[in-house]
This record gives sequence, structure tokens and C-alpha cells, in this order.
Amino acid sequence: MLMEQYKKSVVVSEEYSEVGFYIDYQIDKELRISDEYHDTFQIGDVDGEVNNIKEAVGFILYVKNGYLTMLEGYTNIIDRWPETDSKIKLKYDMTPRNYKSLQKKWMKK
Repeated sequence: MLMEQYKKSVVVSEEYSEVGFYIDYQIDKELRISDEYHDTFQIGDVDGEVNNIKEAVGFILYVKNGYLTMLEGYTNIIDRWPETDSKIKLKYDMTPRNYKSLQKKWMKK
């Protein structure tokens, strides 16, 4: 459902810095995610390889009250966010993804 929300989202703001970015989304209220997931959580199990530097950047997807709200990109090992023409090779922290483990991390404490 998050992918469906993303595909139909509207970008309402973008903020960029030397070390990352924030993109805020507006989602149609009819596209609320399933109640099987906790309503407010973050998913941060995606890293990016840049110029053969593994885990150079990372990403966090924010969901609030069942709606995708923001994507954050940040630097891990490198000092500056890659240039726009740099390729970022994405990978999950673990493959195959362990959804039960991720869901525990997502839950608000």
C-alpha cells in the first residue's frame, strides 16, 4: 500500500542540504494503509552505495497516521550528498527482508 500511496502522491516541499534531503508528500486520504501495521512508524533499512563506497548514504521513510509523509536521505560515510549525476545503488540492510523484525522496529514505543 505504501507504494500505491507513493505513486499517487503529490510533493508539497523539498529541502536539500550538503548532507541530504527531505521530501514531504501529500497523500489522498482514501489511500490509508492497512490497519495490520502500526499507524505511525519509520522504515530505515535502505542504504545506498556511491562510487563503490558501501552504505555511503541512507534513507528513512516516514509514515504518520497511516500515510506516507516524508522521505529523508542522509550521508553515512561520505561528507556530502552525491552530485545529481552520481549513481546510487540501493540495497536493503538484510535480504531477504525480515518483515517481522522490521515491523518491531517500526512500532512506536
